[in-house]
Amino acid sequence: MGRYKKGILGSFRGKIGNVIGSTWRGITYMRSLSERSNKKATEKQLLQRAKFAFAMEFLHPLYPVLTIGYRNQNDARLPINSAMKHVLRHVVEGEDPDLRINYGNLQIAKGSLETAKKESISIDEDEISFEWEPITHDEERYDNNYAIMLGIGEGLYPSYSVREFRRSNNGGVIALPDGPSGSVVHCYLAFYHEEHNGVSNGKYLGSVVIP
Repeated sequence: MGRYKKGILGSFRGKIGNVIGSTWRGITYMRSLSERSNKKATEKQLLQRAKFAFAMEFLHPLYPVLTIGYRNQNDARLPINSAMKHVLRHVVEGEDPDLRINYGNLQIAKGSLETAKKESISIDEDEISFEWEPITHDEERYDNNYAIMLGIGEGLYPSYSVREFRRSNNGGVIALPDGPSGSVVHCYLAFYHEEHNGVSNGKYLGSVVIP
């Protein structure tokens, strides 16, 4: 791939012959068209593609949560790409077509902020109630942190909150996801500081069952 400031006729976007011109993060570049391969994909490649598609389908509704939870990773990836790396390595299990999610391994956030203490979850009518103990030191840094709360399960559209409750509230609620009686809802908690861009590690708090 070549970078350039001015082509013969100035920068361009699109395809001319076997050359493609484009721009990425303000950098104008040209590259040649990829040659099509007639090689049949290996079983390992097919499995990786199936896992990637499975992970993408799982992550898509979690985008508002993960863009905050993975926003300060020290690499060049977008937050959702960092989350995808974690999910492919630690969360998606099994072999195609029997792929599955290990909910206990899912981490909704990664960072250095202090996590919650003595967390608990319970069902209160049509809501999931989260509770945690307050932090008694450095209130200025922690009390105004927002809580990230998530409830998700197999076949259930996730329910979450990212800007409704503060750490100083010592608790919060999210709606119980819609689903049939007996469905398992896995619950997660993390915190983030809006101004300082800090995020805590996410915690898996266990599960509740829809009555």
